[in-house]
Amino acid sequence: MTLERDLSVLVKTFQRPDALHRLVASIRRFYPRIAVLVVDDSEEPLDPVPDGVTRYWHLPFDSAGLSAGRNFGLRHVETEHVLVCDDDMVFGRRTDLGAMVRTVTSTRFDLVSCMWMDHDPWTSIRRGYRRFEGTLEITGGTLVHRLGATRGTVDGLPVFDIVHQFFVAPADVLRRDPYDERLKIGTEHVEFFLRLKERGVLCTRPYVQLLKEIRGFDRQVTVGRLFRPTDKIVYGLPSTAAYTGRRAVRVARRLLHEGRLRA
Repeated sequence: MTLERDLSVLVKTFQRPDALHRLVASIRRFYPRIAVLVVDDSEEPLDPVPDGVTRYWHLPFDSAGLSAGRNFGLRHVETEHVLVCDDDMVFGRRTDLGAMVRTVTSTRFDLVSCMWMDHDPWTSIRRGYRRFEGTLEITGGTLVHRLGATRGTVDGLPVFDIVHQFFVAPADVLRRDPYDERLKIGTEHVEFFLRLKERGVLCTRPYVQLLKEIRGFDRQVTVGRLFRPTDKIVYGLPSTAAYTGRRAVRVARRLLHEGRLRA
C-alpha cells in the first residue's frame, strides 16, 4: 500500500482562501505527493489556485454547500480511499494518514477518524482535544448526541455513530450513501452519519428545522462536554502564555519602529 496511490484528500471550501492556503501548505509539508482535490463555490474562483492542489473545481457561487460539494468531489475521487477534511483544519506532525488507512484495511471498520486539537479561530490558543465522536439516538422526539459514548468495541477499537469532519473511508462506501443535498451546512454531518448508522457502517475514533422534518424529531440535545475540564490547564494556559508573549513582542517592535520605545 502506498498513500499516493490509495488515498486522496477531498476538501470543500467556501469564501476562506486564507484557510485553504494554510491547509494545503500543511498537507504538502507532511504529504508532498498525495492527491488534494478542492471543490469551491466561493464568489470568485481562486486565481491562482494554491500550489499543491491536484484538482480544483469552481462551482457557481453558493450553489453547492457542503453536501452537494462533497458529493461532487466524491464522484471525481479516483483512489480507493478518501480523506474528507474541512478547509479550516491544519495537518501536524502527528497527523498519521497511513495509520488511518491501515485501520480501515486491517479491521472491520469502514470509517476511521482521529483526535482533533481545537484552537480559538482568532488567537490560535489551544482549547484542547475536542470530543465530537459519540452516539446518536432519536428517542421520544429528541435527537440525542452523547459525546464520547460508544457502542462497545470491535477489533479492540471503540465503535461510534458519529465522528468529526476529518475521516478516512473507502470512496465507494461514501458514494453509496451521499450527503443529503437539501442540507447545505450545519447538520448535514449528523444526517450523513445517521444514514451510515442505518446501513451498519462501522465508525471509530443550520438547517436544523429541515433536519427535524427529515428525521421527525422535535429537539436536539448534546450530552457531555466537548472538552475535558483539565484541558484549560494542560493546553489553554501554556498556549495563552505563548500568545501573550508573541503579542508583547509585536507591540514592542511596533513601538521601536515608531520611536516610542528605546532599545
